[in-house]
Amino acid sequence: RTAELADFDDQLYKVTARAAPPGPAGGDDAGEATSAYLIATSEQPISAMHQEESLDPRDLPLRYAGVSPCFRAETSARGLDAKGLFRVHQFEKVEQFCVCAPEESWGVFEDMIALTEEFYQSLQLPYRVVAIASGALNNIAAMKYDLEAWFPSSQEYRELVSCSNCTDYQARALGVRLSEGPGSRFA
Repeated sequence: RTAELADFDDQLYKVTARAAPPGPAGGDDAGEATSAYLIATSEQPISAMHQEESLDPRDLPLRYAGVSPCFRAETSARGLDAKGLFRVHQFEKVEQFCVCAPEESWGVFEDMIALTEEFYQSLQLPYRVVAIASGALNNIAAMKYDLEAWFPSSQEYRELVSCSNCTDYQARALGVRLSEGPGSRFA
């Protein structure tokens, strides 16, 4: 409910398992197959932390960081990517995630970009910030920036970070609201 899975449609790893065979402990679903997906990004479980909650606006913004293994088939590799330097099937990823009032989302988005830039600067890495064209955005993101670092070995900038402002898309999908007196609105 929180991610644009179509973005990862050809990259997701689906896991199917069979429930225990019918027996003394078997229930109604005994013997049936169940399916799940390995996560493509830690954004998915982080965003679901406040599902169907009503949050106090005075507690916002909520800022989270997550580190998780991520799994992608990455079928479109070429050149150096095909040798496993960039396009790998399992990797660790750090995720920044914020929940805020809608009118604060653009400021929080800029704060996340600034924090990432500060990190690159602390490592003295040459980098650039690239605004992604609206036609290349998925249905979730209202704006997306990629931060790319310079890789001398390939003589090119390579994406290391993406940062998106999803406005209230995920809050609506998850039912995350702001409690404000007698009414409420989506975060």
